[in-house]
Amino acid sequence: MRRLIALLVVVSCLAFVPVASATTTVSGTVTAEDGNADGARVEVVPLTQQQQRADGSVTTTIDGSSFSVDAPDAPSYAVRVSYGGATHYEILQNQTQVSMDLTEGVSGTIRNPDGSGTEGAVIEVVDEDEFVVDTYRTNATGSFAFGPLESDETYEIRAAVGDAEYRRTVDPSTTDSVTITAQPPTSDTSILNVANRSPTGHVVQMLPAQNASTNPSVVETVAFENPTDRPFVGTVTIGLPADASPYAAMVGGEQAQYRRTDTGVQLNVSVPANGTTQIGAAYDLTGRQFEKQVVRNTSSLAVVLQGYNTSKVSHSENLRVGSSPISLLTTTGSLDAGETISVDVSGAQMEAAAGAGATSDSGSSAGASSSEVETSSSESGSIPSFPGVPILGGIFGTVIVGLGAYRVADAGLSNTGED
Repeated sequence: MRRLIALLVVVSCLAFVPVASATTTVSGTVTAEDGNADGARVEVVPLTQQQQRADGSVTTTIDGSSFSVDAPDAPSYAVRVSYGGATHYEILQNQTQVSMDLTEGVSGTIRNPDGSGTEGAVIEVVDEDEFVVDTYRTNATGSFAFGPLESDETYEIRAAVGDAEYRRTVDPSTTDSVTITAQPPTSDTSILNVANRSPTGHVVQMLPAQNASTNPSVVETVAFENPTDRPFVGTVTIGLPADASPYAAMVGGEQAQYRRTDTGVQLNVSVPANGTTQIGAAYDLTGRQFEKQVVRNTSSLAVVLQGYNTSKVSHSENLRVGSSPISLLTTTGSLDAGETISVDVSGAQMEAAAGAGATSDSGSSAGASSSEVETSSSESGSIPSFPGVPILGGIFGTVIVGLGAYRVADAGLSNTGED
């Protein structure tokens, strides 16, 4: 008996012996105005193919202008260099070397409409991958300054004055100074456009039923662009099919309150001057056909058919099967406001998707499984969790996440659609 106990103790100890994992050497050079960045801190974070953290990070410091560190094997890496009060980022895919030239800077002024400086405005400088590099609060004259910055990077200056936001894109290698006038916000929705971005600024994602129902759910997202120098602060509406029952909404990557109106889901939205804001609504259909009128002119629209066979899907003539690794319909051309799109998924649900549904103990739809839901930091450049499943698939540079993951449980919100 004692031998058996001793054997069990040995086995249990072996189970906790750490196993050395394979590593990859990540190295690079970082140069500043004096030719080096000696002492700067470097953090290397292993990432999965979906740009999620894959393992623990490793840190080192720069010796002169170079660094080298052994990091856990991973498909890609995020490298974060902290130097001169700013933090710089590089995402390495299919490579393990970094080269940063931190020799540029940008300064500027935030002014009130009367020409005086705007004191206390919060300024962020954001890189091309949506990482916040540095923050600053304007002084008594409304001035700000950032640096060092990368010589081959384009940045966005984001200024927050009260409840309004202003943005300006700058290339510090060609522009070293910028002035932003804090024009008063407007609530005129006519200044907003559906963003003409790649692959599209308007996405409709249809998801198989996650409970006993055979009717799909939909998560619809629209990126609104404000090309003017005045921020927009007001309400916008996402048009819904006549039979839709909304249960969640999103503004700028965060869950938001909404109001169900005769025309759709109404949201309070702020769109920065010269910037964009993404909004969304999640809703159930009472049938297997999706049909709605487009509220605004849009250059393109995509319908992602999660769990459906596109060859068995019926759709309006202004849609066609897209060329993509995922099931997708795209518009044959631009759409005008008032034009109707329709998709019928009757008999098109794939067998695996049909068996994936589940019902929670409370009787409400459990939605997407927890393994389907990803969350991300606001610094990651991806969109934080919103009900749905990832549709990165080869056509999206960001992730629209999770639909049924947080189906609204509050009875007042679920029943009335109002806040």
